[in-house]
Amino acid sequence: MSMKELIISLMLWIGTNTDYGVDFPVPRVERMGIIMEEIIFPDYEGFYDYKKNIIYIRRELDLKDPWTQGVLLHEVIHYLQDMNNTQFECTAEMEKDAWPLQKKYLKEVHNYIWNYNILWYMVISDCGQY
Repeated sequence: MSMKELIISLMLWIGTNTDYGVDFPVPRVERMGIIMEEIIFPDYEGFYDYKKNIIYIRRELDLKDPWTQGVLLHEVIHYLQDMNNTQFECTAEMEKDAWPLQKKYLKEVHNYIWNYNILWYMVISDCGQY
């Protein structure tokens, strides 16, 4: 499956499982460069640059791997949040949909169990009330 086909399938899954509109161009996906990976975003497996409408993923991630597809789904959610002009109190709040949807996708499509720390999720998806 090509990158474009994978992204389209992820967008369709998101459209089926959320209220986000998905009738948008397929976002560009690029591999992070070494500076980006090691210095700027050393702890990120992927991220969405909303100024450029580009999804970046780490160079070593294998597109056939379920976890990598989950990472891409997560970033496509952020792309669609942007394209749908979804309003958030803060950028952290964008994670409220992304993490649970990534978990659901991994379980339903790949039978991959992702048991993230719920306390960590509450902290990183909150605008500072904790």
